[in-house]
Amino acid sequence: MKKIKDFLRQVMLLYKRCLYEIAKILEKPDERTVIFEAFQGRSVACNPKALYEEMKSNEKYKEYTLIWSLRNTDRKDLKAENTTVVKFESFSYYRALAKAKYWIFNSNTRPFLKPREGQVFVQTWHGTPFKKIGCDVEKTGNAMTKFSKINQIYTEESKKISYMISPSEYCTEKFISAFCMKEAGKEERVLTTGYPRNDFLFKKTKKDCRDLKKAFNIPEDKKVILYAPTFRDDKYSAAEGFQLENYIDFSMARRALGENYVILFRAHYFISQQLDVREYEGFVYDVSKVEDINTLYIISDMLITDYSSVFFDYANLKRPILFFMADYDKYKNHLRDFYFDIEQLPGPVVRRQEELFEYIKEFSGAFIVDEKYKKFNAKYNYLDGPSTSKKVLDMIIES
Repeated sequence: MKKIKDFLRQVMLLYKRCLYEIAKILEKPDERTVIFEAFQGRSVACNPKALYEEMKSNEKYKEYTLIWSLRNTDRKDLKAENTTVVKFESFSYYRALAKAKYWIFNSNTRPFLKPREGQVFVQTWHGTPFKKIGCDVEKTGNAMTKFSKINQIYTEESKKISYMISPSEYCTEKFISAFCMKEAGKEERVLTTGYPRNDFLFKKTKKDCRDLKKAFNIPEDKKVILYAPTFRDDKYSAAEGFQLENYIDFSMARRALGENYVILFRAHYFISQQLDVREYEGFVYDVSKVEDINTLYIISDMLITDYSSVFFDYANLKRPILFFMADYDKYKNHLRDFYFDIEQLPGPVVRRQEELFEYIKEFSGAFIVDEKYKKFNAKYNYLDGPSTSKKVLDMIIES
């Protein structure tokens, strides 16, 4: 069965490659066309969204055609005069890629999607890495992709890159290593600018927060906890994709925390199935389908995560962060390992639920940003601010 699936996958990839080659014959790159894609067409979010919004609102780019690649093309919110939507991996998609001078993506692309001479591929990526990625991964616990294949994917991606956006010198160093960019002669193409997607965190208003809470039906008097764990490389099946691994017992959490809290559960975008939280109605909200995680950041009083990169961005808000690492030894020694020691993290690391609940109650009072938290932001978030998107566009779009 696996051999048949692999064969069919290869046939489909060949078909898509042919579509792209035909598209390149039909279309010539246009100097004022830009295509945006986030999480392989799953959403309008992250750094591509921030750069799109800056282009849409900036008079400098009013003559540009802006294209979004999406799996779901029914998007009334993108009906702007200079914006169009194409279905991910349709023929229209490949024609848009062939036509756009600028590609602004935040995740790895298909191997055959190679920009032509004169086209500019901007890889913004989707977070500062804590867990090792790409060519830096030395563990073999990935159930979906072989160790050697991971290396090949990231090495080939680096060859396409015209510019890569980095939020810090630390991140620049890791991107160069993880994408084998020195070997490709591309290490100078990493722009250490800050992350465009974090502009919103500096522009938010109290009204924004109130309006979003109302939209999510969250009572104003509740403490809001955002719980955003990452996926596990070994929890994968061909039939269902990556599997959900939830280490918090919501029944126990409700008993321990009482009625003063709500939990926003945010699964990683790789997770295909939805968590059934109906029995916890009014206490747990499944917000996995919310496109822009920034909207969840600004309405949350604290963050709980494990190894996800979300805490880097969230630290800009200077709110409490808890690291619930129930499977730390397995994740470190078998799945990924980390770029730095957990002692540097801007919040407590806990292994047991009871300890987690105690910290939640402690942090619900007055929270003081300590020296370790300040030092963390000074190293990883020192370039973020309200106008990074404009700065990045000034660097990558030729006048």
